[in-house]
Amino acid sequence: MSTLSRLHIIVIAVLGLAMSMTRCFGWGGDGHRMIGAIAQSQLNEQAAEAVKGLLGDETLAEACCWADKIRGEKEYAWVSPLHYINAPRDAKTVDLDRDGLDGQQIVSSIGKYREILKDSEKPKEERILALRLLAHFVGDIHQPLHVSYKDDKGGNMLTVTHLGTRSSMHSVWDSGFIKQHCKKMELSWETMGAALRETITPDEQRRWSQSLDPVEWANESLVLTISIYAKLPEPPKVKGADDFTESDAQHWMPTVADRLQTAGVRLGAVLNDALGSSK
Repeated sequence: MSTLSRLHIIVIAVLGLAMSMTRCFGWGGDGHRMIGAIAQSQLNEQAAEAVKGLLGDETLAEACCWADKIRGEKEYAWVSPLHYINAPRDAKTVDLDRDGLDGQQIVSSIGKYREILKDSEKPKEERILALRLLAHFVGDIHQPLHVSYKDDKGGNMLTVTHLGTRSSMHSVWDSGFIKQHCKKMELSWETMGAALRETITPDEQRRWSQSLDPVEWANESLVLTISIYAKLPEPPKVKGADDFTESDAQHWMPTVADRLQTAGVRLGAVLNDALGSSK
């Protein structure tokens, strides 16, 4: 099934679910919540109990947002470089020997916090932190521009106009396309997330779960990043017009939906692997 066909199915499913809705506002928060909700649906009984034992009343969907909520807090300044990894402009794949920065990037961080979470002998607070960071980073590594280029800070230095507002290209990918889609369809993150979850096929679930190697996930995102930079919108001919048009959103939204689904399935698989045999 093509990603465009999938998006059409998702829209139909969403409309069927959309009885009582609030607006969603972007991948920065609601995108991560969708990933967490999809992952929750993937957990086996032991992993679900373990997650509940660590998070208490905090849902996995909300835990996925924690690493962004603490940005700007001095005690967590060390987390900032762990959200992404940079590669050279001419690179086709990520190389940890070249790009690894002694572990201070997202690929190594996913491996590190997965191992901490897996170790039931670690203090509970350490494992809670590991779960929150792991849940967020698995989402981030599937956003293409989190595997990007240092010289423009993953598209943060590329200023564009989207929905009449000046922002960065990174922001458009983090939240703009989802915000545009949700506003157009009058969706909440819960409704869109449920539709994304329900349209994942068994074949996709098996395929996306086959590899738990974050290097492979990063390489998928880098391929998309290369494609995104190759298709940058032309500057608008009319002053004040949007760089990213409705047709751009229609082109990229199926990719956004696919990455959210993939991240959710893989996060569930990682948590099953780390916690599925925990007491």
